[in-house]
Amino acid sequence: MWFRRNGHHEEPALVLSGGGAMGALQTGILRVLTRRGFRPPRIVGTSVGALNAAFLAFHPGETGGEMLADVWRSLQDEHYIRANPVRIALRIAARKRYLIKNDFLQNLIAEHTVIDDFSATEVPLYISATNLATGRKHVFSEGSVSQAVLASTAIPGLFSPVEIDGVCYVDGGVTANLDLATAVDLGAKQILAIDLSHCFELPEPSNVMDVVTRTVDIVLRERVEHDMDRLGREARIALFQPRIERGPGVGDLSQVSRLLEQGEAFAERIVDECFDAKGRLQPGTFGEDLSIPAGDTLPA
Repeated sequence: MWFRRNGHHEEPALVLSGGGAMGALQTGILRVLTRRGFRPPRIVGTSVGALNAAFLAFHPGETGGEMLADVWRSLQDEHYIRANPVRIALRIAARKRYLIKNDFLQNLIAEHTVIDDFSATEVPLYISATNLATGRKHVFSEGSVSQAVLASTAIPGLFSPVEIDGVCYVDGGVTANLDLATAVDLGAKQILAIDLSHCFELPEPSNVMDVVTRTVDIVLRERVEHDMDRLGREARIALFQPRIERGPGVGDLSQVSRLLEQGEAFAERIVDECFDAKGRLQPGTFGEDLSIPAGDTLPA
């Protein structure tokens, strides 16, 4: 890509944030990057970003980007958050640690995992989750990839915590939705990050879930800004940050095709801005407002 073509030793590390169904938008961006020959020396992913990161780590390059887009297209109109009020009520009564089973993601990961071990990836992979007991970030880089991805995507209270070696883990977004710190700790001096924290704009929350979503978004955005300020002194960070007002909900996959298209179009307009004439990464935030219609509400 730009770096090797201009004599640099390695391309930027890739960091992928969480963002639910907006993982399709992230995939559209990745499709453009891989098409242009981008192959990061390491990938760090959280939540749905962990799902995308794991796929690319096993299948880097343009072919991998196309395959990942095909996986997302196959999910069109699916709902990975299936809310059955009767079952939810029973689980609450039984004092379960979750409201909804995570069968959808478990089956999806199993379907696309050939060798379920970090040692089998072609690009070094790091997946961020949250240790439920300590409340601290935990980064997986060995063992079962599928279990690490499930842990990183285990939305607290909604999905069951994932137990690995006797320790329970929940969604990595709780502690590091865009885990720039891990990339820096691994020695990265150049980082290309795709942040989805601005993809759920709700200027006027109309119900309880809107209020919760908006509150979480505020926390995630503040953390990204703080990390950019702090870690930008240690590495050159180019942050891709698409912005969407009232797009599809976190678990709504009805707009996958549109999200893929918009992600590609966004990346085509933005990518060249991130590099100077000599192919050097330009630090900063590269954002743009996108228009994607909201899908239907989740069925009971």
